[in-house]
Amino acid sequence: MYCFADSLELCETLLAGGARIVQLRAKSIGETEFKRLAAGMQDMIRFRYPEAVLIINDRVDIALEIGADGIHVGQDDLDFRVVIERARPQMIVGVSARTVEQAVAAQQAGASYIGAGAVFATRTKSDARVIGVETLREIVAAIDIPVVAIGGISLDNVDLVVDAGVDFIAVISAVNDAEDIGIRLREFQRRLGDLPARSSI
Repeated sequence: MYCFADSLELCETLLAGGARIVQLRAKSIGETEFKRLAAGMQDMIRFRYPEAVLIINDRVDIALEIGADGIHVGQDDLDFRVVIERARPQMIVGVSARTVEQAVAAQQAGASYIGAGAVFATRTKSDARVIGVETLREIVAAIDIPVVAIGGISLDNVDLVVDAGVDFIAVISAVNDAEDIGIRLREFQRRLGDLPARSSI
């Protein structure tokens, strides 16, 4: 599973519940606060959850400055080719894609993984273009790097996403809005527990 946090408290709750990939996504806060938060999350992971990784959304300069494990950029953010060129050796670089062509281009440029979606309509990003399960399946078939499915994924539809052949599922509201995040993570993990691991980020 691929999870999201916008505070130290949420990050720790996710990690304690079993999350091992956490993206810092906090578009509304300023540079200074974002840097403080990113550094705090990276230290938490490095010293308390060393088997986990932190991905920074969009803020490339901050990701590089704090030595983050990875960075994720969308099609409308800084050009992913520039980000890949600037990344440290072994740094994870994820790129969002809505089409097979975008996914192939990102792989050819050296992306570590593709974030494909939105698979379903999502409250988290109301303007997201829905690509559907069939396009997700086509993206998986077209590339060799891991695919992270994102957008409107819940316990009710996760089986459809898994059947498309993805390597990871990214879940925001279905986990973060749960009354008990740890229980919800375990519910997802039980649904995914019998599946063989296809790859790692």
